[in-house]
Order: sequence, then C-alpha cells, then structure tokens
Amino acid sequence: MAKNSFLGGVVKFTVAAAAVSGICYLFRDDLKSSKTYQKYDVDEKISKAKTVVKDKTATIKDKAATLKEKAPWANKASNDDVDEAVDEVVRDYVEIDTDDAVEEAADKVEEAAEEVADKAEDIISAVTD
Repeated sequence: MAKNSFLGGVVKFTVAAAAVSGICYLFRDDLKSSKTYQKYDVDEKISKAKTVVKDKTATIKDKAATLKEKAPWANKASNDDVDEAVDEVVRDYVEIDTDDAVEEAADKVEEAAEEVADKAEDIISAVTD
C-alpha cells in the first residue's frame, strides 16, 4: 500500500510540475517583462548556475577518471606482471600415447569382466548347491 501512495504522490507531483511549466511557457514573455524578473536579474542567475553546473560536471568527470586509473583492477601493469609470472612457471607435461592408453583400458575392462563372471559363477554354484 505504501508503494501505491508513493507512486500516486510522484504522479501528482509530476502532473503539477508539468502544469506549472506549461503555464510558465505560455506566459514566458509576460514573465520576462515583469518587474520582479527584472529586479532579481533572473537571466544572469540562470546563466551563472549553468556555468557552475558545467564546471562541477567537468571536475567530477576528471575525478572519476583519476579514480578509474587508480583502481587496482584497472591497472594493466599488474595484470601484465601476473601474466608474465604465469608464463615463467615451468610446467612438466607428460605426453599420453592414446593407443597405449586405449589398450590398457581395454585390458582392465577385460580383467574386470572376467572377475565379475567368476564371481557370478561362484554365486550361481553356491545358490544351486
């Protein structure tokens, strides 16, 4: 229920803001020529705010770029060092002759089959006796 009231509040606020901005757009010439608009020099304050936002955005982007460079996972040099260390490790590989391996496996299977057959015969003879 809280989500629905929150969503309803957001929708009401959005509709109200759109209505106010629509009215301001319709009467923009009248608003710009008003004494209050002239007195507070709104155009100059808006341009100052825009320049401040642009400057802050640029500094934030620069800070983000420096943080990315300083991040340990973004450092290519450390990754290269790890790769070089892995390459330096000497590994002894044993080549396996597949024909011999297949023959050995076949021999083991035959031996296991013979053992199972012998045990089966022993069990059958024990049961029949």
